[in-house]
Amino acid sequence: MSDPVEGQILKQTSTADNGRFSKLAAIIQHVRPDVLLLCEFDHPGKGGDDGALANFCRHYLAEPQHQQPVIDYPYHYAPASNTGLLSPFDLNGDGELTLPDDGIGFGEHHGHFGFVILSRFPIQQHQIRSWQQLLWQDMPGHCMPDGYYSDQAAGVLRLSSKNHVLIPIEVEQQVINLLCCHPTPPVFDGEEKRNARRNHDELRLLTDIINRADYLVDDQGQQGGLSDDDKFVVMGDLNADMTDGDGIKKPLRDLLLHRRINRSASAGKQTPKSLGGYFLQPRQARAGRKNEWTHLDGLRLDYVLPSDNLPVKQSGIFWPDKKDPLRHLITDDRGRERAQAGSDHRLVWVDIDLAAM
Repeated sequence: MSDPVEGQILKQTSTADNGRFSKLAAIIQHVRPDVLLLCEFDHPGKGGDDGALANFCRHYLAEPQHQQPVIDYPYHYAPASNTGLLSPFDLNGDGELTLPDDGIGFGEHHGHFGFVILSRFPIQQHQIRSWQQLLWQDMPGHCMPDGYYSDQAAGVLRLSSKNHVLIPIEVEQQVINLLCCHPTPPVFDGEEKRNARRNHDELRLLTDIINRADYLVDDQGQQGGLSDDDKFVVMGDLNADMTDGDGIKKPLRDLLLHRRINRSASAGKQTPKSLGGYFLQPRQARAGRKNEWTHLDGLRLDYVLPSDNLPVKQSGIFWPDKKDPLRHLITDDRGRERAQAGSDHRLVWVDIDLAAM
């Protein structure tokens, strides 16, 4: 739900006649997540809703779509984003300051490709923490490419391409922290591999927040990350696959196999799976388990990773097979799986057993 022209998503959601948005809403209404992260949803770069998110809830989620029942999310959060935030110094070395290439995060306008949270449970707005402003060069052992950025550019370039946020949700007198981000894809760069390196360190930042790394200071001035007894769920399009793709594998492996991540849901029997993924024929041969893919390129890129103190009941990926009556929600009028029909990603869900917490 992003457009190169600022304000277009607000305009497109102002009416209820967008067929693609209707399919996305029907998927949400069918799966019925209590807490939902939507990546690539344009909103003001400084944070907050310009009306597009409210429009989507009002005109699509609050109305039946494709015979699916309505769903209500009374709590919303749209964090500030580095996408489309113009750097004061030239980042790509062409001598000009232009978007998207000189954005602190890639984007045609500030807030392009942002992400938003919808929740049925209250959000502790005043307890939200973010690491949007953390400079890439301030991460110990960072992987910034040598000699690519000028000293001036390196002095302003933030690590997070969008934002890394920790959002406390009140769930039946308990608090579950959502650790959300959307790292840059590890492609569209050159020999210096600046995007692959940035994806690597954005994933490392997730692990550092879980580990309460000593160097961490959030945008609010608070040191450290999660506490040892905190309950949390890592959520995001991480643009990384542990077995395939262009990304550097180690930081994702470290995250999925982290001692504080529920191993069964990250890399075990309860890893989210689908039937429809079996029928995908990606453009190139891919490794990994087809039923765990979440993207049309044949990769597992999208994750919901509960902490080890959150018991998991079940999980899945909304990817209907060819015989499923809901198959049309992910295909075009000719029955083809295309990004333009809905999304090139698939919705991933995990059910937490609240009674066992």
